[in-house]
Amino acid sequence: MDSYERVLGCFYGAAIGDAMGAATETMTPQMILDRYGAYVDQLLAPGDGTFSAGCPAGFVTDDFSLAYFTALEILKAPDGPICDTTAQTALINWSGHPEYFCFAGPSTSVAIKKILGEPVPQPPVIPACDNSRASNGSAMKIFPAGLKNPGRPEHAVTDAITLCKPTHDNAASLSAACAIAAAVSAAVTGAGLPEVFDAGFYGAREGARHGKPVSVASVEKRMELAISIARKGLGWERTMLELGDVIGAGLSANEAVPCVFGILAATDADALSAIKMGVNIGNDTDTIATMVGAIAGAMHGASVFPEEMCKTVVSVNKMDIPAAAKAFTEVFYG
Repeated sequence: MDSYERVLGCFYGAAIGDAMGAATETMTPQMILDRYGAYVDQLLAPGDGTFSAGCPAGFVTDDFSLAYFTALEILKAPDGPICDTTAQTALINWSGHPEYFCFAGPSTSVAIKKILGEPVPQPPVIPACDNSRASNGSAMKIFPAGLKNPGRPEHAVTDAITLCKPTHDNAASLSAACAIAAAVSAAVTGAGLPEVFDAGFYGAREGARHGKPVSVASVEKRMELAISIARKGLGWERTMLELGDVIGAGLSANEAVPCVFGILAATDADALSAIKMGVNIGNDTDTIATMVGAIAGAMHGASVFPEEMCKTVVSVNKMDIPAAAKAFTEVFYG
């Protein structure tokens, strides 16, 4: 399998995961079954009770769209490590697309205001550790840092930290983001799941050494717990429910990213099965499925995804995903 196939698979896996998960976001697994009659494995138009209600099937949210615009900005300055200007410009350019910026989380919104020099309200009390900022918004957008550095997880970590510091400058969010970036860096070279996990753990450890301290559970240790749950042999549905109950699939960095690694372990990184589990686990399904899809897609390539799904996410979002993947391959894969 050539590099372009893997890079394109990463892009498509993330986009399909995001768009599919948009139809189930905020729901419980039982609510998903009640609404759709089965666990979701297709691109559906999000209905009432989701943040994407009213959007067409295949429409992506902030997760993939911010990663996509970040990737385009990286291509403008490809030499050397990613710089602060690239990180900030990507955020500003993305914020100019209201159809996606409307999904922005509080950390990202505040960061963009600061970059633009706009006033930001100060809280009445400044906590010793701003634990509410330890969210998954860092990790959801970070797969381009891994694609830029194939087989070089240490460089992927460096770039991930630069990309995330404007929005998520805390140890947990950086740990989560670096775990995803390093895992993608390994996956896109054709590494097997053990090597991808090793890279992810490396990234989690390194990322945790940076940023402001937060008083939350360890991303790395919860990754270990998630993988151990996945390896109990409970079956697809019971494993999904156990991961959701014990690890969680919410906005916290130390829920979402460990959950991703648990899903990959449970499905042996089978791309469509892994995305399906991320889409139906409940809570922040679009973010979970975006990250799962990026890693599994990089491992197995674009051909594992149905052609019609790929065409839909391209046409509905008016994003030239194949061109972006081709440019990344030409610039970073020689």
